[in-house]
Amino acid sequence: MADHNPTAAPAKRSGGVIAVVVIVSICVLSVPCVGVLSAIAIPQFIGYLTRAKTEEARANLRTLTILADGYYDQEHWSGAASGMSGCAVGSGRTSNEIGPHKTVLPSPLGDPFDALGFALPDPIYYRYEIDGIGGCGHAPGTPVYTFRAVGDLDGDGITSRFEITATAAPGGRLEHSPLRVLDEAE
Repeated sequence: MADHNPTAAPAKRSGGVIAVVVIVSICVLSVPCVGVLSAIAIPQFIGYLTRAKTEEARANLRTLTILADGYYDQEHWSGAASGMSGCAVGSGRTSNEIGPHKTVLPSPLGDPFDALGFALPDPIYYRYEIDGIGGCGHAPGTPVYTFRAVGDLDGDGITSRFEITATAAPGGRLEHSPLRVLDEAE
């Protein structure tokens, strides 16, 4: 028969210690993993936000060119017996200051934006500019417009600029340059 000592302490179980060690190990190892994932995800997210903000400039400049085309195609009456086509508005810019925060502009925006039918009902990041020569009946090849969006998305004083130019073309229409982008993300 085996020796049995009734006064001996019962055998200890180490299951609780192992569970604590496993939990601590998981916690210690997860911190660097979260750090690595954050190092990858945060710059990607910031880039995504910047691209979303710059899309405002691209969309509004496309709208301005479409409206300018329509204005150029319309007949304009200036007291003469016949209407004139191939007319352009003059120069102007929105009243907002360039900076990292959105601005709500008053409506109407004023000339030349109102003449084109351009409105900005939502808050914006960029200041919009039209450099227009005005007048009617421009010779083909004449630069008629430059549409510009200027912004400083991060507030560092370095601006990004988006620009489309329009030139009078044969047949009483406008030809547009491709969108030119300078320092998109600053």
